[in-house]
Amino acid sequence: MSVRRRRVVLLVILGAALIDTAAEFRSCAHDPRPQDVQQIADHAVALDLDKPYARDDYRFLDHAVGSASIVQLGESLHITQEFPRIRLRLIEYLHEQLGFDTLALEGSLTQTWLAQEQLYRSHDVTRAQEMAWFRLWRTEPMRELMTYVDATQRTSTPLYLTSFDIQIGQSSAFSDGEDVIATLFTALHAFGPPPNAAREADWRVALTPVIRCAVSPEGFAAHRDAALAAVDAIGAWIDAIGPQVAAQRPAAHATALRMIPDNFRDDIELCMHAATWQMTRDELNANNAVKLRDQLSAAHEIILWAHHSHVAYDSTHRNIVSMGERIHARMPGDVYTIGLFAGGGRVIDGALFGERDLPSTRRFGVERLLQAVDRDAYFIDLKSLPTTDPQAGWLVPDSARMEVFGRRPTVLAKDFDGAIYVARVHPADFIDSAVGRWVLRALGFVEAHFIGVAILLVTGVGWLIWAIARRIRRWLRR
Repeated sequence: MSVRRRRVVLLVILGAALIDTAAEFRSCAHDPRPQDVQQIADHAVALDLDKPYARDDYRFLDHAVGSASIVQLGESLHITQEFPRIRLRLIEYLHEQLGFDTLALEGSLTQTWLAQEQLYRSHDVTRAQEMAWFRLWRTEPMRELMTYVDATQRTSTPLYLTSFDIQIGQSSAFSDGEDVIATLFTALHAFGPPPNAAREADWRVALTPVIRCAVSPEGFAAHRDAALAAVDAIGAWIDAIGPQVAAQRPAAHATALRMIPDNFRDDIELCMHAATWQMTRDELNANNAVKLRDQLSAAHEIILWAHHSHVAYDSTHRNIVSMGERIHARMPGDVYTIGLFAGGGRVIDGALFGERDLPSTRRFGVERLLQAVDRDAYFIDLKSLPTTDPQAGWLVPDSARMEVFGRRPTVLAKDFDGAIYVARVHPADFIDSAVGRWVLRALGFVEAHFIGVAILLVTGVGWLIWAIARRIRRWLRR
């Protein structure tokens, strides 16, 4: 390579690096007011995440939660070490001290029923985790959550695992619709055969195309009636084995089993509304959450675990109507929502699935306000903050993290009832992925430096085309 070409390449690399750095340092959030920072500091409860769980450290939940019968535990980032472990501590206190007996996550009620059945049969936490949750939750911190759920099954006050969500077949244990249906049928056979056993194969054929929306919305009409008829047949099977399930399993498990047909119907309904997927999903989720509280929980107290996009109240009305917004509108005094926010650190992006550093809080007004309180981790009951000043940082519209790159319009004290801030987070380790960690890091580097990488790629492709064209011209001249 000639000296001139080397200079050109060097200038391109330098230019790409400068542009990429400039993009990172753009500022979008204002500096928080000192009086706002002081108010939050005065009301904050420090959390020591390096200390083992101790009941007395979470007494603040008594006053904060009060008489709420639904507690929503949110997260701005899906795949971290800290967020699941913090919420596990909250769950331990809510369950053991305040009597919450049901925990519902994203996924589907059908899969969590199968996972709970697995725990009853073998206490196989690994298999239960594979069944219950999305692939992105095959992490060590989520294993700790499943281990806690399993441990409570051997106590006088078990915590029942379920789901408010409707997306059947979305887990690492089930690669397609046929897998989850086969597993469900095997579990049902353990309690008794179906009333019309000769049609069982037909039910599998009818349901498989609609699980995970394996056909287009336009093609659903041809499958919908047969699928719904199969669901009705499964409902009759469940009714037939109901006494055996009730005799061998806790009441909550028998109740959840009776809800499985509705889970299938909701999943079919969701697939019919691809154009309004998120809105339809959260509308159905909200109805399911209330149903779980009223019909499945013996204490009529449940914990919901989900991303902020599902639990926040959306006071700005600039986001898709969420599950939390719907529940809050129906029963504002019965729900208490805690959001989890991070200042900095390194995570795996739940949307793009690459490991990378978090962008600066300069881009996110909510995180910038919470970060200004100089503590490693703390809880703040947002309802305890004064509301007399409409310009207070927790009462004005701002932006908050939506995974790594995205921003979500947020009014902190109107979209959440409480908040937990963590100064620095770390990526969670996947249980069965060693090589995959390096792949995630490579993807994360590309995501974090997309502009610079794009400039280099375009320049490299352009140079390659130019070089090939030059060789072709030389060959033609000969």
